[in-house]
Amino acid sequence: MSTNITFAIGQPLYIRMVSPQSTTYVTRILAMSMHTLTISIPYDEGRMLLWPVGTWLEVIASNPGGDYVFNAEILSRALGDVKSYIITRPQTIARYNNRHLTSGAMTRVIALTSGKGGVGKTTLAINLAIALASYGKRVFIMDVDLGTANVDVLLGLRPQWDITAVLAEEKSLLDIAIPAPGNIAVIPGGSGLQELTQMSESRFIKLIHSFNQLDGLADILLLDTGAGISRDVSNFLLAADEVVVVTTPEPHALTDAYAIIKIMHKLQCSSRKMLIVNRAETVEEAREVADKLITASHHFLHQEIKYLGSVCEDRVVRKSLKAQYPLILSHPQSAVAKDVRAIAANLLHLPVNPVNTEANRGITGFVSKLVSLFRRNSSEKILQPY
Repeated sequence: MSTNITFAIGQPLYIRMVSPQSTTYVTRILAMSMHTLTISIPYDEGRMLLWPVGTWLEVIASNPGGDYVFNAEILSRALGDVKSYIITRPQTIARYNNRHLTSGAMTRVIALTSGKGGVGKTTLAINLAIALASYGKRVFIMDVDLGTANVDVLLGLRPQWDITAVLAEEKSLLDIAIPAPGNIAVIPGGSGLQELTQMSESRFIKLIHSFNQLDGLADILLLDTGAGISRDVSNFLLAADEVVVVTTPEPHALTDAYAIIKIMHKLQCSSRKMLIVNRAETVEEAREVADKLITASHHFLHQEIKYLGSVCEDRVVRKSLKAQYPLILSHPQSAVAKDVRAIAANLLHLPVNPVNTEANRGITGFVSKLVSLFRRNSSEKILQPY
């Protein structure tokens, strides 16, 4: 493979999605800038291939010295008279390329999703974030249930700013982050704002690129997505490193969970896919439900789904919701708290033995100092949205 690459207008490129069994297509360079390439949108049997913003591509460029292969991210797309994608050039700062340049420093982006509402996804996301922090991880939870965000409400927080300030370029992602119980930080989403439910692609790009601000400062970013299979939800799933599908044993919830896995398959989502069965009566019931979904996904969609575990039905969940305080802190010895900690350990490939929270005060101090520091220095270039 060539180590030097030059590009030219009209040059053909061979591109494919970074996912197993993806097809390679031919495109051409239409325009160039210092950091991006504008390429024609490829067609497949007369059908334009509309890949979502945030999709990762493997690109092959032929040069006299040999083929040059690099990974690129779709930053934008134009659907006017000239149909085109704007992608990153080699070595440009982009989420996928950074994965290879900053080993160990990349923030792990995990999206939690469900095919329907009412499966306890947000409550699970909050307690899972705290469980992950109990293992010494620096965890941020970002509420991307756009328009109806409520993570801050469930935690009894009163944020001064939310995602709308980031989209308006008034604040950075770290400006709006606030410390929360359990040694985590919360990035509040907007609630009751219709414009958030119809986010343009340019605004979505801006939000996804703001994730870069956490690289090296947070170990894990949990995205609490909205229920259902809207365009915004699918875009977040495509942009995440990993996707956790949350379902319950009810048949309709299981059907909806399969539907969202099917949508991800159709969009050629390359994220690692995992499953949690919430509100299960028994471990055996949860395992049976998981086996059905995993088998169907493998047989019909050729998708591999990892089972992370189950969370039992427990009355302490409702008590914690009324108190606006996470159950993993209010009832740490409850069965549901133990289930959540086991899932966190599974995500981290660790035994179920969380770090003592008293010995973990440094994480709380880190979050508080980090937010304070970045608010004081928000005018510095490194904190500006990409």
